[in-house]
This record gives sequence, structure tokens and C-alpha cells, in this order.
Amino acid sequence: MSIKKPLEEYIDNIKKFLQKGDFSNALSIINNALTDYPSNPKLYINGGNIYKINGDLENAEIYFKKALILHKSKEVLNNLSVIELEKYNYQQSIDYAMDAIKLDPSYSDAYYNLALSLERIGDYSQAINYADKSYKLSKNIKHLVLLYRVLQNTCDWEKMDSIVSDLDSNIGNGIEHPFLNISRIDDEAINFIVAKSWAENNTFKIPTESNLKNDREKGKIKLGYICGEFRNHPTYHLIKNLFKNHNKEDFEIYIFSYNHENDIQNEIQKDVDQFISIDETNDKDAIKKISEFNIDILIDLSIIITNNRQKIISSRPAKKIISYLGYPGTSGYNFYDYIITDKIVTPENKQSYYSEKFLYLPRIYQVNSGIKYTKIKDILKSDHGLPDDSIVLSCFNQSFKIDKIIFKSWISILKKLPKTYLWILEDNEVAKENLTEYAELHNISSDRLIFAPRIDRNNHLKRLTLADVALDTRIYNGHTTTTDALQSSVPVVTIMGKHFASRVSSSLLSSIGLEELIAHNIQEYEEKIIKLCSEKIYLKKIKEKLSDSVYMKNFYDIKKFTYEFELSLKSILKN
Repeated sequence: MSIKKPLEEYIDNIKKFLQKGDFSNALSIINNALTDYPSNPKLYINGGNIYKINGDLENAEIYFKKALILHKSKEVLNNLSVIELEKYNYQQSIDYAMDAIKLDPSYSDAYYNLALSLERIGDYSQAINYADKSYKLSKNIKHLVLLYRVLQNTCDWEKMDSIVSDLDSNIGNGIEHPFLNISRIDDEAINFIVAKSWAENNTFKIPTESNLKNDREKGKIKLGYICGEFRNHPTYHLIKNLFKNHNKEDFEIYIFSYNHENDIQNEIQKDVDQFISIDETNDKDAIKKISEFNIDILIDLSIIITNNRQKIISSRPAKKIISYLGYPGTSGYNFYDYIITDKIVTPENKQSYYSEKFLYLPRIYQVNSGIKYTKIKDILKSDHGLPDDSIVLSCFNQSFKIDKIIFKSWISILKKLPKTYLWILEDNEVAKENLTEYAELHNISSDRLIFAPRIDRNNHLKRLTLADVALDTRIYNGHTTTTDALQSSVPVVTIMGKHFASRVSSSLLSSIGLEELIAHNIQEYEEKIIKLCSEKIYLKKIKEKLSDSVYMKNFYDIKKFTYEFELSLKSILKN
């Protein structure tokens, strides 16, 4: 009969391996300990934590649930809330967080996860309440970041102003996400500090080393894309026709996809060599799978936005790793070799603010579908609640991009041009209420703000042709939305900002020779919009340019774009 090893001995050994970052051996000892001590909930919790670190959410959930059966604690309930949040099961995440709060009404971490899930399902009023509560209870800057983001999404500028100094005083501590920072500050130096500190504070315990061969094989270049946005998402709509135009004599194309829609998978896989789903694959197995293909260049289309697989990228499962399209700025991480860009969004003198080397495309960095949208004759303004004799100023950018300065400018334009109406995306009910209230406080009737509900993309593109002028946002431009407007022959007026995200529309307009629509300050911006609205002949001339297939030839030439794209990729393999 074997002698049962003391629990303390198991725990000491587990700690030793965890300190070394050896999760495999730590997990093995946990499982051995569970043979002797099957009713110890802490062992299951530690096992669940390791599985979560390894990206194995299914096993993490199993272990946390076993711990919960043995002992109902707020910590286990909160862990399960996090797991369900990461699996996009938001209602289940909410339920677990609420159960944790019932056990401890002052448990700030549970309020934080509750607010996160409520934000994801669009219940912004409740998300604000719980994010505010989590911050007041904890004074944790991570909770402040969430609160600011939800307020930004709802255009609650007054409350944002009341907490922004707390946020600014913590720049460089690694808590603020780089995406939030670029959406509120157009300063590359500050953005870089935030990105680098975020990267340093969020290093990855790589679950396994890549078994990539160092030498490039002769023959075709193996080009891979990894993405979590092959669904109804801006990244997909921009890039979908690039794959079919790749030169198949020079390149083999591999797609590593997760969180995709099946019909979009069916569409893409016709144009590539292999479409590999890593949806149900944990990070460790995904690294092994990708590196087995011996990819020469892997382009990450998600980078550090919500649906990312950074642990996979950090293992460097390809010879060259490139950031492209999904995130307009530096990741701050050193495992990206390049960022695909152009000289307008990232002038050469900005290189020192990027951890990635600039890989320039000659004309424009942003791909588009190459499709021109034409106005349908029987579509009427009245079909979308727009007055027949109105001048329609549209902005279909998400609400987080609308800051107080730009909205104040729009109000000023409405006052100067009585026939104008502002046509805005109805992003969420709270933002709609706040924007309407602000307009009314500044003597603009609410009926001059017309909110467009979210509809399917095809019908949206049809209605977009009803706009006379598209108004760009200031700190974070429209990217896909600017492209949509130009493809619908709607002129876009923008302000050239000081960082990548605020210069994308300038890049797009410059590529088609419409620099005259690029302003450099708010006054100039308003003047350009007023000129377009007041001078019918001038507006007609701009719209005719946008409608002219000869004038717009390069903009729509996806084959030419792909050729230039491939030349840039080939250049990095020579180095």
C-alpha cells in the first residue's frame, strides 16, 4: 500500500514549477495531488488557472466548476465569469458575476466583469453603473479604464472630463490599453509610452516553443494570415478580395482563422490554398499547428484588438511576423517585425515611436474591396427619415470616435446652414440621448439629428448614397466608413491629425487626389464643409470625380494594390 504524500509537499513542488514558468510540470503535480486529495478545491483552482494561461478555456472551466462543487467561493464564481466572458457567453458571465456579488456585495472584481459583459451586450446604462461601482470600491486603474471606455462609447463627455486627469496621471503604468489611448490622444510619443508599458505589463508565458525551421524552403513564398474577424466586421469587408488576387505562382496562401462565420469561411477558402480553423484549438496546439506549415510571412490582422491570439504570435510561429489593418498604431511588442503602412499615416520621422519597422506601400496602406457602389434610383431620403429638401451631413462612425470638440463643430455648422441635417449612426441608446441633449442645450432642435439604426451592410451601402457630405471624426478617423463613403461617391471632409488613427482619411483622400478635402484645424474643417454645402456646382464637381471610373481607377484597382502589396512582402525576404 502506497503512502500518501503530504499536501504541503505537493504544494511546494507546484510553487517551484510555477516560479520557473513550467506550467506543464506544475499541472502534472496538481493532477497527482488530486489523486490523493480529490476534495481540495484550491488544487482545482490552480489547475484551472494554468489551463486558462495556456488558452485552454474548456479545461479551465471544467476545473473551476469542480472547485465550485467542492466549495462555493466568490473567487471561483468570478473565475468562471471571466471564462464565459472570453467564450462570448455574456449572459452566463453576468450570472456568475452576480452570484459572486451575492456572496460579497463589495467584491470589486465581480462588478468589473459584470460591467464588461454588460458593455459587450450593449446595456450601457448598467455597464456605467457597475464600472463606476467597481472603481469606487477598488480605486483600481484597470477599473477606471473600463469606466472611461464605457463613458466614451456613450458620449458622456462631462463624466469623462471628471476622471480624465486620473487616467492621464497613470500613463505609462501599463494599465491603459493602447486602443483606448489612441482613441483619445493623437500624440505618437504618448501612444508609444502607453503601448510599450502595456506590452511590458502583459508579457505572455508562451505555452510551447515554435518548432519552425529557420531556413526558407525553395519554391513559392508561404504567406499566412491570422484573423478573428472573418465575419460582418470592417477588417473582413476591406480585405475580402485581396486573397483572390494574390499571385498563386509566387505565393501559397494559408488562413488561420477563429471566431469566423461559416459562410465567410466557405467564401474565402475557395481563393486560398488552405483555410485552417483554430477556433476550437488552444494556443499551445495552435502554435504547433501553424509552425508545422513553415510559414515565411504571417500577417496578423487582429493584433491587439479584442479578438486576438497574442500568445500564438508571441511564439513567433513564422519567419516574419507583420501587423496589418486591424490596429492603427504600434502594438508595443517586439515580436512583430513590421507594420504595413504608408507615408501619410506614418511619416518616416515617426519610426522611433513604433516597435515595428515600417513596411511602406507606395500609394496607400489600406486595402479595399475594389467595388464601386452606385445610387439606386428608387431610393428616397424619406425612406430613411430624411427631409426631401435637406442637405444631409452623415457620420456613420462608431460613437466612441465622436468627441466633444468635433460634435461642437458639427453643431456650429448646423447653426450656419439651416437646411442641413446630421445623420448619425445610432450606436447605442445612451449615446443617442447624450448627443440629442447636447444639441438641444446648444439651441439645435432634436429633429435635426437623425439617427440611423444598424442594418445589414448591403442596405446600409444603399442608404449611404443619400448623404451629401460625410463628416469625419477627429482623433480616430473613419477607416472602413471613409472608404464606404468614397466608394458611394460621397465626399468626406477630414482633419489631418498627428497619429496613425487620425490620418487614415487623409491617406485615402490623398490617394485619389482630393487633398482639398483635408483640413488642418477645426476652422478649416468647418469652412470646407460649409463650402461643399453652399456651392452646389463645387459639390457636384467633387461627386462627379468620385463617380468617374477613369478618375477613380487606381482606387478600385485591387489587382494593382495586390501587386504592390506582394512586392513589399518579397522585399523583406531579401533582407
